[in-house]
Amino acid sequence: MMKRKNRIGRLLISVLLLFFCLSVLLLLIGGYFVHSRDIDNLYKEQAGRLSVAATSFMDGDFLHQLRDLVSSGEYQKLRSQAVEEKNPSLLEDCLKANGLYEDYTGSMDNLRLLRDSAQVESFYVLDLEDEEDATVLLDPDESILSLGLKGKKPDVMKDLTANTSVSPMVVKSKDSWLCFCAQPVLSSDKSSPAVISSIQNMDEVMKTRNLFVLGMVTLSIAILALATFFGSIFIRRMVSDPISDLAQKAGAFGRQETKKDLMAQVIEVPARRDDEILDLYLNVRDMQLGILRYMDNLTAATEEKERIGTELDIANRIQASMLPNTFPAFPDRHEFEVYALMKPAKAVAGDFYDFFLIDDDHLGIIMADVSGKGIPASLFMMMSKIVIANIAQLGILPHEVLEQANNRICLNNDANMFVTVWFGIMTLSTGNVIASNAGHEFPVLQNKDGAFELLHDRHGFVLGGLEGVRYRDYEFDLDPGQTLFLYTDGVPEATTAENEQFGTDRMIEALNRKKGANPQELVHYMLRTVDDFDGDVPQFDDITMLALRYIGPGQEEKT
Repeated sequence: MMKRKNRIGRLLISVLLLFFCLSVLLLLIGGYFVHSRDIDNLYKEQAGRLSVAATSFMDGDFLHQLRDLVSSGEYQKLRSQAVEEKNPSLLEDCLKANGLYEDYTGSMDNLRLLRDSAQVESFYVLDLEDEEDATVLLDPDESILSLGLKGKKPDVMKDLTANTSVSPMVVKSKDSWLCFCAQPVLSSDKSSPAVISSIQNMDEVMKTRNLFVLGMVTLSIAILALATFFGSIFIRRMVSDPISDLAQKAGAFGRQETKKDLMAQVIEVPARRDDEILDLYLNVRDMQLGILRYMDNLTAATEEKERIGTELDIANRIQASMLPNTFPAFPDRHEFEVYALMKPAKAVAGDFYDFFLIDDDHLGIIMADVSGKGIPASLFMMMSKIVIANIAQLGILPHEVLEQANNRICLNNDANMFVTVWFGIMTLSTGNVIASNAGHEFPVLQNKDGAFELLHDRHGFVLGGLEGVRYRDYEFDLDPGQTLFLYTDGVPEATTAENEQFGTDRMIEALNRKKGANPQELVHYMLRTVDDFDGDVPQFDDITMLALRYIGPGQEEKT
């Protein structure tokens, strides 16, 4: 028993999982960004309000005086001494002496109050105009010993080279996440001696955010596992198993060889279904029943084809037997040599050739091509051959033969078929040929130098096309050793796969390569040349050729 593959089930489950994963991923990403945006905006809004509130009560002129004081060399020496002795009173006395101590303590108290109420991690007043260092003016987290301290700017302020406003932002420093902003304090002359900066640590917020994402991912995986389990059971029962069962039964049907076995394997349509699976079962069953009907029709058609094939084979043999096919055709006559062949494009042909003795000194020669192919053309060909040959035996001129044959053929030509005919009568004692052409190809004549050339004779109308047509005769002489070559349009119109025709020029060139050949050699050489030219392309038209070589009376004794 074949193992069930369940590929459709796995495919559907995979698509379901992919869709669910993408949906969860989009929800997680969207939720994460919305949550992060709202929290960040809350912190930035709080930092901005705090900085604005601090600048509203901060005296810019006081900060200007304070910055000038702490930037002096004398103060820096005093601060170094106070730090070394751990004596902040030295700096307090300095501020009192300059009238800044009360403003300093008041500002520090206000900053501590704001810092504690807003629970801000760092909140201080800095002078940032130095490109490298920041000068601490007010820091509620430190004692007066930090006043005037110069140090490297914090990472979030390293790009600031002026006491300007910095909009609230959430940034990542080396060790933590921070919410940072800076607001300049203006003095009476509109200059900014310092900025009030607040920095809020957001590491806990980020941890909470990550825990939220982790929880959502865990919940999503659990839901995904449950959906996969129950979804796979549902898909297998409702889709995969019925389709797999249908495939096995269809395969078993295809492996049977007899009609009886096929009928036993016709599938049964499942009950209690009303969906596309049921439609599939019904369609497969209809297909199987159609195959059984087709087998019955095919058997009958095969028998009919075999019968037609047998009849066509008989018709082919009958047609071939009506053409001269025994060579040499006249063993006791040595004035000429003649050879001809016909290669049908179908089982039976529409071309025909004929040659016969009208009397002891005259030979009749016919080359003809019926319009169309197949059985109708072959029937018309046999009728035309008999009519032309019978009239030619009367011993009249070629144009009279064609005229009488045309009138005879037109009498009952309800199918409106026609035939092109070249008919000539050769006098054996002289080599003189009298001929008439009813729309057929130009004959090829070998001249005295041995070269083959087209003889552009005057064409009359085809036989069977119109009653009462007149035809004309023309004459030419064959000297001993010269050859007359007749053919149908299947020779020059032989076509390659690239739609290139053999043509009359190639035909003449091929004939001239065999100037001294006898008629049989010449005809077979031409047939091989045409076959080599069109290659494997199926033959489109009948190919018929006849070669007549004149020897002359008494020449057989000389040879």
